[in-house]
Amino acid sequence: MGLLYLSILSFVLASNAQTGLLHVQNNTFNSTYQLTTTQIQNANLSQASAEDIEIALNFERSNWATGSVHDDAFYRPPLENCTSQPGSLLRVDEYTDTTSYTLPPNLALSRILFTSADLNGTAVPASAYVLWPWQARSFADSNLNVSGIPVVAWAHGTSGVFGECAPSHVRNLWYQFSAPYTLALQGYAVVAPDYAGLGVDRTDTGEPILHQYIANPAHANDLFYAVEAAQQAFPELSKQFVVMGHSQGGGAAWGAAQRQVDTPVQGYLGAVAGSPFTDIIENINVLPEVQSLFAWPLAQGMTSIFPGFTLSEWFEEEGIRLVELTQELSACNSAGSQILSQQQGIIKPGWQDNWYTQAFRNLTANGRRPTSGPLLVLHGKEDQVMYEKVAAKVFNETCEMYPESRMQFAAFEGVTHVPVLNAGQQIWLKWIEDRFMGKELESKCIWTEHKSIRPVKSYQKELSYYLQLALEGYTVA
Repeated sequence: MGLLYLSILSFVLASNAQTGLLHVQNNTFNSTYQLTTTQIQNANLSQASAEDIEIALNFERSNWATGSVHDDAFYRPPLENCTSQPGSLLRVDEYTDTTSYTLPPNLALSRILFTSADLNGTAVPASAYVLWPWQARSFADSNLNVSGIPVVAWAHGTSGVFGECAPSHVRNLWYQFSAPYTLALQGYAVVAPDYAGLGVDRTDTGEPILHQYIANPAHANDLFYAVEAAQQAFPELSKQFVVMGHSQGGGAAWGAAQRQVDTPVQGYLGAVAGSPFTDIIENINVLPEVQSLFAWPLAQGMTSIFPGFTLSEWFEEEGIRLVELTQELSACNSAGSQILSQQQGIIKPGWQDNWYTQAFRNLTANGRRPTSGPLLVLHGKEDQVMYEKVAAKVFNETCEMYPESRMQFAAFEGVTHVPVLNAGQQIWLKWIEDRFMGKELESKCIWTEHKSIRPVKSYQKELSYYLQLALEGYTVA
């Protein structure tokens, strides 16, 4: 192995020697946005806070693979798309240039535009990517007669709420090895909607499309309609598919299982919901320190659901100014969280009891409703974003109400929010494989707990790296 590595390194360095001098790998951001004096004053920011926001914002923008979505013609929907039915295919970028993405070797990328439907049932254009494996996973022995490239519909966690926050134009597709890369490397075609309002943020007539954050039924629509459109674009995709998501996407996956009860889709095999949104109000009541992380993105799309909603329903005056700054900057997860990082004087006390909050909860909550097909829930017991005990309570209450549900809750000792996908990787990969093999699950709820083979404290707890685009041949380590 050492000789092979040295051979590769020697080849790379020799190639560089023929083409020119080596350069130091860039270690700065390729975005240099600076807040204006007016922006700083209007948001009442300290100089230190302004500098922190600029760093987070420029990090986000440096990770755009295709530049701004507003400069990328792919994200502009074709004229008269509003007349198309949900699930319609609007545009195909069959061979997306991956040179600005940080994909693993031997994966390929496509992008599509399609028609989805929001929480109100209104048809809206949306974008998605398809991540292709080098070779398709074979299910020749399946009793489901699976043919073609097996499909997993991937629902991402919170990336932001504006057009610029679409994973399809982020270098690492937002979740990289936590799920989409892993799935594709295992032979699955990953069909991943950005969600309505992300990527495509205006209609063909220029009307804004607001992202309805954590509106689980709407995100479930995005998943099913993205798969339908992708199957039209690429007939080699399997008719059968599994849904998988995490956090916001975990809520989408659970929402897909609920949607399947009343709007069954042929080929659906089940869903994996990692750290899912279930009852947002209960979660905030248990973990009040995360309320600003939920309130500001949630507020952005509320007027598309409730036209009478205003920011003053939830936010104090200072909070309104900060939320307006996120809108002006199109701040995504990193920058938006930095802008709303302070806890005091931002959100009105008792906002979770507001009529709009309660109405939204009633329309979108997961759990305490029937599901169709198998559902696997993954949750870390030390999750400080989505509290495990809230999800467990909702799971148990759902099982009491619908005891024949084919639901499994897998809890992981000492594991936090996103890392549950790493800790549970063997479990969810085997679970997905079993669905394509046609293995039946009993009509009952199952609870499992999983512990590490070494002391929990000896393990790496959180993600401690990010993927950087390699610009020089010697950066092979």
